[in-house]
Amino acid sequence: MLIKQRSCKTHLSLLAASLLMSACSINSPLPQAQVTAPANWTQPAEQLEWPSADWWRNYANEPLEALILRARSGNLDLATAASRLLQADAQLRQAGAALLPQVDGSISANRNGDDSSAPSSSYGAGLTTRYEVDFWGRNQSLRASSQASLQATRFDQETLAISIEAAVVTTWLQILENDQRLQLAEDSLASAVQVLELVEARYRYGAADRLELSQQQTLVAQLRAGLPTLQQRQLQLRNSLALLLGETPDTVLPASSPLTDVAIPVVAAGLPSELLERRPDIRASEARLQAANADLSAARAALFPSIQLTAQWGAQSVALGTLASNPATSWGLAAGLVQPIFQGGQLRAQVDGSVARQEELLVDYRRTLLTALGEVDTALGAVQQAEQRYDFLLTASELAEQAFRLAEARYREGSITLQTLLDTQRTWYSSLDSLTQQRATWLLASIDLYRALGGGWQAQEQVYTADELG
Repeated sequence: MLIKQRSCKTHLSLLAASLLMSACSINSPLPQAQVTAPANWTQPAEQLEWPSADWWRNYANEPLEALILRARSGNLDLATAASRLLQADAQLRQAGAALLPQVDGSISANRNGDDSSAPSSSYGAGLTTRYEVDFWGRNQSLRASSQASLQATRFDQETLAISIEAAVVTTWLQILENDQRLQLAEDSLASAVQVLELVEARYRYGAADRLELSQQQTLVAQLRAGLPTLQQRQLQLRNSLALLLGETPDTVLPASSPLTDVAIPVVAAGLPSELLERRPDIRASEARLQAANADLSAARAALFPSIQLTAQWGAQSVALGTLASNPATSWGLAAGLVQPIFQGGQLRAQVDGSVARQEELLVDYRRTLLTALGEVDTALGAVQQAEQRYDFLLTASELAEQAFRLAEARYREGSITLQTLLDTQRTWYSSLDSLTQQRATWLLASIDLYRALGGGWQAQEQVYTADELG
């Protein structure tokens, strides 16, 4: 009995010492991206601040808010991202289970007999507990990797949400643009038909020749030929928006409104150095780098010995009724140390693979940083250039309209040829169409800038630091 007591104390002492030394983990230093953000953008920003969470309201278009809400609840890509987030959370809980003891229970019943004795029964119950002492921090590193992967998945979901919001706004504004271009084409056709009626009247009375009539008939045919293209594009845009909403093509969309009723917002951009906190795709890339760093620590820890502690307790009785009240019991404690000796280079290959993976993700992190900075700078320039071009086209469109009105009046007086009238008419129609497209381009450039700035997203949760990730 004394030997058993000493053995028990020895095992308990070993357990306590192992738990105290479990803090000795093998941490790999987190590499630095070595990318310095510029002090300012090369293109001047209107204001040094970041967009609000409901940035799409700056367009002052009421249907947009309803469409955004429909997309958030119905978009299938967002539903897929939510499922990935649940998977990552389950993997984190699975990795955390390795840090806790594993307990198994068993119960058995046996009945034995032979020709010389009556049959006998026996019953047993037992508990087995296993625990791996995380001496080198391998399990902690694996859990840290799962934590960082969960963060990356969450940031991926936020990145996708921003993309979906931007796609909904973009598609809706393209629908409004196409509607306005289609209406303009129909108005242009109606105007050309009126001129054709005038030419036909002049032709019947001999005031116009066959060439003038053919020229105007050609213009009318060309304008009619352009309608199916715009109608098909409208169908395509509406179906694309329905898909973004997670709905069928026959879904009811809000009533269209003139593109000129949509406000063009002044998009503010903060300092380049703050972009790291603004874009979830940057945070996702950083989290993956942290996960790879933790995987490297776990791979290195696997090269060293592992300590297993096992505890067993059992009870036996010849009658089921006395198994709980008066059983014969036994117990045992064991500690074991396992050192990998030869595995064909598998463990060392895992370390080398983890190092290469970390290097790959470091390059990806740098690329993400540089891409984000470049996208914002380019988008700032695109908004400014689009505004300038729109102002020029607006002036050109007003002058083209004046020229057409004067030409129409003079043609009725007979002071100019039909060819001159047709030329001014084509110029005016073309300038109106270009103006509509340029306004849409200006609006879409502002959406690209919102997306490049990270939308209205701001980090709410604490991101694990390198020390926390081991």
